[in-house]
Parts: sequence; structure tokens; C-alpha cells
Amino acid sequence: MASLDRVKVLVLGDSGVGKSSLVHLLCQNQVLGNPSWTVGCSVDVRVHDYKEGTPEEKTYYIELWDVGGSVGSTSSLKSTRAVFYNSVNGIVLVHDLTNKKSSQNLYRWSLEALNKDSSPTGVIVSNGQQSTHNTL
Repeated sequence: MASLDRVKVLVLGDSGVGKSSLVHLLCQNQVLGNPSWTVGCSVDVRVHDYKEGTPEEKTYYIELWDVGGSVGSTSSLKSTRAVFYNSVNGIVLVHDLTNKKSSQNLYRWSLEALNKDSSPTGVIVSNGQQSTHNTL
């Protein structure tokens, strides 16, 4: 067996959008019959073989961290969730196609996970002119 590396991936989004169902499907290869609310965080694991049968073969131990809560939560809940955001290799943002607000909140989830308190500053290049803007 090749070397085993750990990969931590956050699964973020509003309550009730299907994060737990997605994680269960990815890790257990079956639909979650009766999902319940996630309190705090739930971690599930998937073992993934990359380039199986080649000299670069590597086995990854992928941890999917299903973080419960709502982006509109109080600052105390946000600071509690912050402990889950350390040493992250990736983020999966999940929303409900029938709930426009859950889609709009993905930006806030990404800011929270990246530990940003304000709108990011972006660089926009237009007609060869470079300018800096705050974006929402």
C-alpha cells in the first residue's frame, strides 16, 4: 500500500441544505434515509486512491467535516465553529436550489471559514487600467 496522507475538507452551508446527506453519499455510497440536524460538527472519512497502479500512487484519507449551523448565527456560535476551520485543505459549499437565501449566504460562509471579518478587496483590470475595489 502506498503512503497515506490526510486531507481535511470542510462542508459548509446553511442548515437544512443537505450537507449531511452529501457527506453520507460520498463516504458511504448510499442515500441517507432520515437525516438529522448536525450539532457542532460531524466528521466522516473516505479513502481515495490517486493514480492507482502507477509509481505516483498515493492513498488519501479524506476527512469531510460537516459543520452545522447558520451563517446568521451569533458571534459566539461563529467563534465556536472557528475551531473546525484550522488546517483545512479544501472547502465544499452547499446550498439548496429551491432556497435563494442559502445560495446568497455561501459568500458569508466562505468569509467565515477563511477568517475574514469584512468584504475582501479585489483587483479589477479593465481596459488595461488596474484599480482596487471592495466587493460584496
